[in-house]
Amino acid sequence: MLSRSRLVSLTGVGGVGKTRLALKVAAASRRAFRDGLYLVDLARVDDGELIAQTVATALGLQSRSAESLPAHLANHLADRRLLIVMDNCEHLLEACAVFVDQMLKSAPGLHFLVTSRTVLGIDGEQVFPVAPLSAPDPGQELSTAAPDQAAPDQAAPDQAAANQAAVSLAAVNQYEAVALLADRAKAVSPGFSVTEDNARLVATLCARLDGIPLAIELAAARLRSLSLGQLVEQLDDRFGLLTSGRRNAPPRQQTLRGMIDWSHGLCSAEERLLWARLSVFPGDFDLDAAEGTCAGDDLPLDDIVDLIDALVSQSILVRTEHDDGLRMRMLETIRQYGRDRLAESGEADQVQRRHCDFHLDLAERHLRQWCGPGQEAAMARWRADHENLRAALEWSSAEPDRAQRALALGAALRYHWCIGGYLGEGRRWLDQALAVGHDATPARTGALWVAAWVSVLQGDHAAAAQRIRECAGLAARTGDTAAQAQLMTLLGNDALAQGQLRDAVSWSRQAVAAHRRTGDTDGLLLSMFILARALSHLGDGEHAAATAEEALAVSRECGEHCRRSYLLWSLGYDMWRLGDLPAADDLTRQALSIQQGFNDGVGAAMAIELLAWIAASQGRFGEAARLIGAANAVWRRTGTTIGAFEPLADCHVTCEEQAIGALGQVDYQAALAESVGSDIQEAIGHALRTENVPGAFTT
Repeated sequence: MLSRSRLVSLTGVGGVGKTRLALKVAAASRRAFRDGLYLVDLARVDDGELIAQTVATALGLQSRSAESLPAHLANHLADRRLLIVMDNCEHLLEACAVFVDQMLKSAPGLHFLVTSRTVLGIDGEQVFPVAPLSAPDPGQELSTAAPDQAAPDQAAPDQAAANQAAVSLAAVNQYEAVALLADRAKAVSPGFSVTEDNARLVATLCARLDGIPLAIELAAARLRSLSLGQLVEQLDDRFGLLTSGRRNAPPRQQTLRGMIDWSHGLCSAEERLLWARLSVFPGDFDLDAAEGTCAGDDLPLDDIVDLIDALVSQSILVRTEHDDGLRMRMLETIRQYGRDRLAESGEADQVQRRHCDFHLDLAERHLRQWCGPGQEAAMARWRADHENLRAALEWSSAEPDRAQRALALGAALRYHWCIGGYLGEGRRWLDQALAVGHDATPARTGALWVAAWVSVLQGDHAAAAQRIRECAGLAARTGDTAAQAQLMTLLGNDALAQGQLRDAVSWSRQAVAAHRRTGDTDGLLLSMFILARALSHLGDGEHAAATAEEALAVSRECGEHCRRSYLLWSLGYDMWRLGDLPAADDLTRQALSIQQGFNDGVGAAMAIELLAWIAASQGRFGEAARLIGAANAVWRRTGTTIGAFEPLADCHVTCEEQAIGALGQVDYQAALAESVGSDIQEAIGHALRTENVPGAFTT
C-alpha cells in the first residue's frame, strides 16, 4: 500500500500494535526513501498548533525566519523523498489532517505512514485496519481433530483425555496471542510455558483479551503474583461490569478498558493514587521528579520508590535506560486512564502545579550552576525532560494567575532554547507567556531579554529590537542591572550578525564591564567572544586574540565548556587567517570535540566550516567538499545558513570556488551529497575523523 499511495493510515483500537507495525513497515521500506525515515510521536502533544513544531524537531529543523513554520517545513521538504511516520494522531485528528494534506500538496516526494484509531479522512488516504493478534475462538472446540472424529470406544478414559489435551495444545500454539502471552509470561516467571495442563486456560485468557497486545502484556505481568486460573477468574468479573456500562463502545475497546480497569482494581489504594498523579508526566521521568510531584501527606515521600517498583512490576510503568540513569514512563493508554482518575479526584490542578514547580526549581538550579562543569549534564536533563517542560509551560501559560511561573520557566530554559536546538519552540512559549503575564515583574524582564536573544539567533532583528526596547524600559525602572548587562550583550551580538562591526565592539565592551560588575560569568564570556570576533573582522587581530585568550582563562578556571568551544573556534579562525594551518586545525578540532556534548547546531556548523576552509588551504579539496556538505547538513537542520553570519559568508564562497575549481562540478557535488541527511552528531563525527595532512591533494 505504501508503494501505491503517499498516505497510508494504520487504524485500530489502542494497544493493538499499530506503532510496532508502522515501524516494521518503515524499516522494510528504507531503501525507497533516499532522504530518510522520521518518527513523529504525537502521543504527548496536546495542542494541534504544536504538530508542525514536533515534526520540525523530529527532522532536526529549526526555523530562523519570520515565515510560518508549516510554510518553512513545506519549503524544506519540497525536493526531498522521505517517509514520516506520524504516530498516535487520534486526539489531534482535524489538525493532523490539515497538516498532512498541506505537506502532501507541497512536497511530491513526501510519504506519510499514520497510526490512529480513526482515519484522517483526506483525499488519497489508503487505510489498513490493524487486526488484533490471532486468538482462539471460545465458541469453538480447541482441537485439530475433525468434528465427527471421536476417541475409540476401547481407549481407556485417561488415555482419551490425554489425546484430547495433546490435540488442544497443538491447536492453541498456532495462535499469535498465545505466543505473545508465553513470551511475556516467561519474562516475569521464567519457568512458565504453555503445557497440556494449562493449554485451555491459556486459550481462554487470550480469547477473552481479544488478542490485543497491550492487554496481553498487562495480563502476563500479573502472573508474577496470580495463577493462570486466578487471572482468568478476575477477568470474568471485570469484563462483565464494563460491557454493561459502555454498550456503545466497540467490543475490543471494552476489552481494553476492562483490562485496565481490572489492573487498576488490583492495585493498592496508594498505588492507584500514585498512578493517577504520575499521569501528569507526558514524558518519562526519574525518581526525584516523581517524589517532587506526587508525594504528600497521603503519599509519604519514603513510600514512593516502593510504589513505583510495584507499578513497574505490574507494567503500569515501563523502565527506560538513559545515560544519566534509570527513568520511567507510562504507555499512553495507561496514562490517559490515570488522567481520568486524577480528574475525578479533583486534585488535577494541584498536581499539575507541583509538576510545574518541580521543573521550574530544577531549571533554575541548573541555571545557577550553569557556568561550571555540569553543562553537558544540564543539557542532557533538559532534553530528556522536554515533554515535561512543554506540559509545565502549557499549564502555566494557560491562565493569568499562573503566568509568572511560565515567564520564569521560559527564561530559566534559555540554554535549552538557544543552545539545545529548540529555538522555534522556545520563542513560541516565551511569546505565549509574555502575552499572558503583563505585570512589570523581574520574571517578565527576564523573559523579555531571553525572547530577544532567541530572535537574534533566528535573524529576526525587528522582533529582537521590540523585545529589547520593552526590556530596557522595565530594567531601568526596576534597577535590574543584570538584565541591562544582558541587553548590551544582545545588542553587540545583533550588530555582529549584521556586519555592524564598530557597533558590535562598542556594545560588547560595555557588556564586558557590566557583566564584571554583576558577576555573571557566562554573560562575560559571551560578550568577550562577540568582542573578539568584531575586533578580528576589523583587522585588529592582536587585541582579538588577547580578548579570546583572557576569556579562555576564565572558562578554564570555572570549568565550563560551552563558551570555550566558541572561543577556541575564534582563535582557530584567526590562526587560519594568519596562515598557521596546523594550529588552526588543532584549535578547531578542540572546539568541535566539545560540541559533541551539546546540540548546538550553529557552533557545530561553524567549526565544520572552518575545518573545510583549512582543508582547502592545505590543498585537500576533496575533504574540503565533504566537510562543506556536512556543514550544509547541519545548517539545514538548524534552520539557517552561514549567510546569516555576514562576515563569514565570503569565506564559505571562496572555499566552494576553490573546491569546484580543483575537483570539477560533478565530483564536487558527489562529495557534497555524501552528507545529505546527516544529523549534528553524525556531521561532527565525520569531521573529527578527517586527517590533517598538509599539502596533500585528495579527491
